[in-house]
Amino acid sequence: MSRKPDKRIEQAKALYLKGMKLVDISKQLDLPEGTVRRWKSTYKWDNERSDKNSERSNRNKGAQPGNQNAVGHGAPEKNNNAEKHGLFRKYLPDEAFSIIDEMRDKSPLDLVWDAVQIQYVAIIRSQQIMYVRDREDKTIEKVGTQDGNVIGEKWEVQQAWEKQAGFLKAQSTAITSLKNTIKDYLELEGASRADAKEQVQDWKTAIIEIAKRRREKADGRTN
Repeated sequence: MSRKPDKRIEQAKALYLKGMKLVDISKQLDLPEGTVRRWKSTYKWDNERSDKNSERSNRNKGAQPGNQNAVGHGAPEKNNNAEKHGLFRKYLPDEAFSIIDEMRDKSPLDLVWDAVQIQYVAIIRSQQIMYVRDREDKTIEKVGTQDGNVIGEKWEVQQAWEKQAGFLKAQSTAITSLKNTIKDYLELEGASRADAKEQVQDWKTAIIEIAKRRREKADGRTN
């Protein structure tokens, strides 16, 4: 027996196409914001919203009948000056603009949390990329050739201890940056500056606690 489609999907879509923010839609329909965001992505509401905005923009470009003020001052074709992100669209590639468009409904707190996760993933991933096996694990790479009186090749050698020292330095810098980002998140979330500094001393515990609070908050909206 097929399952009936959730009527709330169409309700949420209609509100979104009217320009309502995801967080407001979730409150009005008593849904988790993550659910509404997933629907938006799954059913590609942005495509319909863009088409709708484009139609509205084209209608607004036409002059009112008998309006002499508009004569000779019509906006050129494909003019994005009226768009909210017209400047971005003018200079940024489509991929970058699409990322900005996806960020539209994110709060500053969400952006900092995303940065925490991205930094932490990069630190974990670097373990495989920068791993030094043992004392004999050196890297030999051809970096150029020489012509003229002396013909030969130029090679660069990185000894194991040099690679390890570089890895430790990069790791230390990355962890310091992560700790600062977590501190910023804790402060934005409401912790006092003193509390944030104390909690960030153990950044791993801080990440777990933040994730726990966000999960409990989400569960509370679901129930």
